[in-house]
Amino acid sequence: MGWEQRGAQRYYYAAERIDGRVVKRYVGAGALIVEFAALQAETRAEKTDEAARIRCQRDELTALGESLTALDDLADTLAAAALVAAGFHRHHRGPWRKRRA
Repeated sequence: MGWEQRGAQRYYYAAERIDGRVVKRYVGAGALIVEFAALQAETRAEKTDEAARIRCQRDELTALGESLTALDDLADTLAAAALVAAGFHRHHRGPWRKRRA
């Protein structure tokens, strides 16, 4: 949404995309529309702040997921080492089996 000036008067238009084209819709002019535009700007700023907060949380969760993946790999390696030490083996990457004596 934005202000357009035509002559000495300012008008407020809403722009939206319809079938790949930008179409402007007249919203109004005057003091009431100034308040409406301020409210729209505030709403837009809140949405931007919320998107930034969500992006930050997603980045934190991604980093945590990477740490957990590394921990999972380490646990698998330690479990495999313990099972091999106890006399188990995996035939063709199947389940762990006890070696025959």
